[in-house]
Amino acid sequence: MHSTSHSTSHSISSQHISQHISKHISQHNAQHELTAHQTAHLTAHPTESAQNTSPSSSLDIFQATAMDGFECTDVEVNVTSIIVSWKKIRSGGGNVMVWVGLQQDRSRLILVEENLNEQRYRDEIINPVVLLFLRRNGPGAFLIPYFMGIITCSVPLFFLEITISQFSSRSAAPVWVLCPLFKGIGISQVLTSSFGGVLYNVIISWSMYYIYTSFWSVLPWTTCDNWWNTPMCVSKLGNVSSISETHVHINAVEERLFYSAWRKSNVTLTASEEFWQYGTLRVSSGIDNFGSVQVHLLLCNLASWVVAFLCLMKGVRSVGKVLYVTALLPYMLLTVLLIRSCMMPGAGDGIIYFFRTDFSRLASVQVWLEALLQGFYSTGVTYGGLITMSSYNNFNNRPLKDLVLVTVIGEASSIFCGLVVFSTLGFMAHQAQVLISEVVSSGSGLGFIIFPEAIAQLPVSHLWAVLFFLMLFMMGIDSMFGPAETIIAGIIEACPKYLQERRMCVTAGVCLVGFVLSIPFVTEGGIFLFQLIEWYSSSFSTLLIGCLECVVINWIYGSNRLSNDIEMMAGRRFPVLLKLLSLYLTPFILFASLICSLFLYDPPSYGEFIYPEYARVIGIMVAVVMSLPIPITFVYQVVKRKGSLCERLSLASRLSPEWGPSRAEDREIYLQNSESHPQSVIMRIISRTRRSP
Repeated sequence: MHSTSHSTSHSISSQHISQHISKHISQHNAQHELTAHQTAHLTAHPTESAQNTSPSSSLDIFQATAMDGFECTDVEVNVTSIIVSWKKIRSGGGNVMVWVGLQQDRSRLILVEENLNEQRYRDEIINPVVLLFLRRNGPGAFLIPYFMGIITCSVPLFFLEITISQFSSRSAAPVWVLCPLFKGIGISQVLTSSFGGVLYNVIISWSMYYIYTSFWSVLPWTTCDNWWNTPMCVSKLGNVSSISETHVHINAVEERLFYSAWRKSNVTLTASEEFWQYGTLRVSSGIDNFGSVQVHLLLCNLASWVVAFLCLMKGVRSVGKVLYVTALLPYMLLTVLLIRSCMMPGAGDGIIYFFRTDFSRLASVQVWLEALLQGFYSTGVTYGGLITMSSYNNFNNRPLKDLVLVTVIGEASSIFCGLVVFSTLGFMAHQAQVLISEVVSSGSGLGFIIFPEAIAQLPVSHLWAVLFFLMLFMMGIDSMFGPAETIIAGIIEACPKYLQERRMCVTAGVCLVGFVLSIPFVTEGGIFLFQLIEWYSSSFSTLLIGCLECVVINWIYGSNRLSNDIEMMAGRRFPVLLKLLSLYLTPFILFASLICSLFLYDPPSYGEFIYPEYARVIGIMVAVVMSLPIPITFVYQVVKRKGSLCERLSLASRLSPEWGPSRAEDREIYLQNSESHPQSVIMRIISRTRRSP
């Protein structure tokens, strides 16, 4: 992509532009070809046009762009592809303007030359760009299954994970010595954290680039006269006069407009979204076109890994100091944005939309699956980071208090962020005079589209932009601590005698490998890979891990034994409600969800781009690879033992001698009481099977 010259010293005739564009437009077989006058007439009379279209073109007809009387070039169009959007560009000096009209099937651009002294025009910007998440579920329909999933699945798993890790002072990988048969759970969690750490760092890279651009003299997401903008850009929603009058760089139009498979062909985009898609990501046509590495994102990615190394090199102590800043600053800035957004017209409609529920969507299995997985992501269960961080707790810390505190604060924060997002969406929809669900199109980069629009409305917007994206940067670093520490602790505890004193080297190695693995994500097609990996890495494996955690801890290790451990730590036994949930309801829900995810989990998409079959296969393979250590270690633990199958299963399910509290005095008490620990249900069944003839 090369910068477009903004000089107006020479003119560009409409004929020249038309000829240049025509070389790159696919030829189409038009059974009915009309003049621009006839097209404008049909567009202004949707009923008549609908009657003349072929049955295969069930396209929405908008009453817009009636341009009778214009002098036209390249005007032959297919009646099945009514023009619905126009963009004004400069065409030489004087009062002559060229209008670019985009057909619905993207088969060609129609150029209309307008003489401002003689002609009048009618222009209605059509902007039905759809927010991916809202188009799927709607916020209100999502909140009900989301909180039900939190209560029935995430909360019980949260309690199980922090209990076993605090009791044993072991991180995600080595904690599963409580049942060697399922040591693979810990390895799978390390793999999941590896993917998660790389993806978090990509987000941090985006934040760093936005911090850098916030120091520009003009915020780049507020204007449409930049080299990355297309003729379909609007700098202010709902304001026709805000359309940029600038020269069109033909190569840029070709690459960004004609081959942007992710965007709808008949819509405009806000300046903030075009900056995100074309200025930041430099997005390609699809996952089969990775393009070149984007140097600006590569440098930001390198810097983010350096920052991560500096925060992690001394372990949890340095992490704890950083958290004092990263955990508090976001609430301060989000409060400012919420207050400002609520002062803007339309904010109330956005908040009402946030809580409004479409109960018909609750019949969709996909809604429940996505809500459940989002609950896991929100609370951090099954990913390994929660186990690793809890291993540093004081032995006598009360896990129930942590459960209540973290869950309440975390979910209240989710609601709070939702209010900020949807109050801003309401304002944007009010400005554009469109539905709230029609404001933005991107899912993964929502924060990089919505919030810049809100920031642009604040006084001293440059300052708020720097503070906000600094906040996103800190939140990304904060979120990456768990996955990164899980990987580092897992490696160190695999060989503690040699690696414990070399933690800094291990951390440097992990960050270096992470940087190399993240390079594909900073290419032009990196966002498509990002969406694919994010979609599948948090689906099948997390449900499987959660289900197995309930079974292993409650049914093999034993819920009564766990209750004794909790009493030893906190002086209180396993809460009855959490015990019943984790014993019966939670594993049942997770197993049912696991089965549904195999057959009913929708494939990913990025805007209008639908992933090809081979990409879906790659995503499924990623999910399988992350779960593969579980069956491999299961078979290995059985094979390496002697005896019948039942005897091998019994031996592999027994507690490792390494299990127990790490502190000497606590371990002595535990060993004294270990003989009185009740045997679990599954262990009793295996024992009876062994004794039977």
